[in-house]
Amino acid sequence: MVIPGHSPVRAIPYMPATPAARHGVEIMTLRSLRERMGPGEFIAPQCPRFHMIALVTKGHGTHAVDFRTGALSPGTVWWVRPGQVQQWGNVYGYEATIVLLEEGVLGPIARSSLTGSPMRWRCCWHLDPRDSGSNLVPALIAHLGTVFDQSGAGAAPLLRHLANTLLLTLLDIAPPDGGPGPAIAPSTVDRFAQAVEDGFARTRSVSDYARELGYSEKTVTRAVRTATGLTAKQFIDERVILECKRLLAHTERTTGSIADSLGFSDVSNFTKFFAARAGMSPTEFRRSAQLPR
Repeated sequence: MVIPGHSPVRAIPYMPATPAARHGVEIMTLRSLRERMGPGEFIAPQCPRFHMIALVTKGHGTHAVDFRTGALSPGTVWWVRPGQVQQWGNVYGYEATIVLLEEGVLGPIARSSLTGSPMRWRCCWHLDPRDSGSNLVPALIAHLGTVFDQSGAGAAPLLRHLANTLLLTLLDIAPPDGGPGPAIAPSTVDRFAQAVEDGFARTRSVSDYARELGYSEKTVTRAVRTATGLTAKQFIDERVILECKRLLAHTERTTGSIADSLGFSDVSNFTKFFAARAGMSPTEFRRSAQLPR
């Protein structure tokens, strides 16, 4: 049965439009993307399997990533990571330069810096002209575009180097949502966040993750609270709730099927868990989760 107003999320693989983009890096304007894909491409929610980074250059609009909607204006950056769910707003209301990056382009430093939970990632923010790092972003994107337009067979190393520099610059100027970066034991927090990302459908127990990582519960809880302002249990529950919302809003699966896939013993426990943290029942959320167009 199809739920009115809800479309399943379509996975978007990396499909280069030009031979130059086979390097795993592609730069285009939103205008060219609209012309290439047509208006129907931007209606339903999407799950890119690659990084999408956009710098707004003109106009105003919105872009939603995992139920967080950002307002767009000149100087705004939005960034969708692989596996996140995005919903385009009015793509005819603004213009932007868009950078697409395959996961394989990332070097070891960028890759290690991108670990953690998607609920903490910064997805949309406005560049601060008073900040030197922010001022680098338009220049890096412009340089990437120039090299891409002129790229030959030997351009791949430079494109990938510039792409990694852009990612690290963005990470430097946009710390994760929900608070400052870790003040103590960042490796503990990073390892915990990655373990939760890998195992949230299997267990919601702090002790399970602490045991898996070789830490005490107290150590994990202290590190996570310092880094995010959340207890370790709250961190786990946030990740589970995000996945619940994704499945409720973007699929036709029953609450029973969702509960089972996320490790709940029955629908009743799932409904109580969701309502306590989302402020409404799964059915009410599904009914209200029409994302803005």
